[in-house]
Amino acid sequence: MDDVSLLDLPFRFAFDGPLGRVLHRHALNDIAAARLSWKFKAYYRIRPWIPIALRQRLQRGRNRSLDTPADWYLPTPFLRDWQQACQANVESTKTLHPWPDGFRVAMVLTHDVETRVGARLAPALASLEEEYGFRSAWNFVPYKYKIDAGLLDDLRSRGHEIGVHGYNHDGRLFESRRTFDWRKLRINEAIEDFGSKGFRAPMVHRNLQWLQGLNVDYDASCFDVDPFQAMPGGIGSPWPFIAGKFVELPYTLPQDHTLLVALGETTPRVWIDKLEYLRRIAGMAMLITHPDYLDTASRLDVYRQFLEYLREQTDLWHALPHEVATWWRQRDQSTISPTDDSIDGPAASRGRVVSMEQLFAASDCPTP
Repeated sequence: MDDVSLLDLPFRFAFDGPLGRVLHRHALNDIAAARLSWKFKAYYRIRPWIPIALRQRLQRGRNRSLDTPADWYLPTPFLRDWQQACQANVESTKTLHPWPDGFRVAMVLTHDVETRVGARLAPALASLEEEYGFRSAWNFVPYKYKIDAGLLDDLRSRGHEIGVHGYNHDGRLFESRRTFDWRKLRINEAIEDFGSKGFRAPMVHRNLQWLQGLNVDYDASCFDVDPFQAMPGGIGSPWPFIAGKFVELPYTLPQDHTLLVALGETTPRVWIDKLEYLRRIAGMAMLITHPDYLDTASRLDVYRQFLEYLREQTDLWHALPHEVATWWRQRDQSTISPTDDSIDGPAASRGRVVSMEQLFAASDCPTP
């Protein structure tokens, strides 16, 4: 991948001051480090000829060989810096709460549909979510399998969102600028055809500079922490941020493939533990699952248990990605009146002003 120039890409983060500087530094560090090793570059070139079963065995072997702590799903280096910034922050500093309508946390369900089989399983998985009152975003790969326009229409009519998931899911979207620019034209055609507002790159490879060429309102290719990806690392932050022309929505709950396939988890314990952390810090809980991997009764039951848990929570804003992106722009375009702590701008009717001390009181500015 070519070097990423960030000089002409403006960023705006959830908070200003010392906390904002932590968010900025960790995001830029991740963006600068988001590179594929030569081994992964070679792997993606031969991947089409590797049987799926062998690919999955290789992935499981690699993931289980990584030396990760028990709490690998928490962004420990970020939290250390966050704690120091909290101590340096003025307690009376006021900010807009990250989430509207009195909610503490944003909860966003998303699915990446990697195969034709996954597309066939999508309606039933959507029905399961609807049983619990939820809707989700479905990201389809436009040039890998035949897209059923009727399926997209059906999901939309039921209140779900449709997004675009790369070009053909071969891991080579960012292999070179020439490759990306050629594929970008066809991805934009799919974005228009699908009526999509958002994008996520396959394997969550990421280059926010190049992605500015897509006609989307948001991108969802970043994450707070995930050591199991081909481009590991993470921005640390559990909040959206403005990256150039779009809103970046990081996923913050471990992917189903990592938990249920690679690590063999049999309960939603890790998802619930991570959500409790996100509640303390008033973050966004975004989950990526795949109908391709929720294809057994045991895995599907883990997801069902998590949906049951979510339904019991009363402080979660259940939102689609495009709704979060819209709100985040409204929040970004609003200010706090210096005279009476009222909100000036498009977030006035739904937002609320809080002190930093009040916002993070439940977290004690959490330490790892």
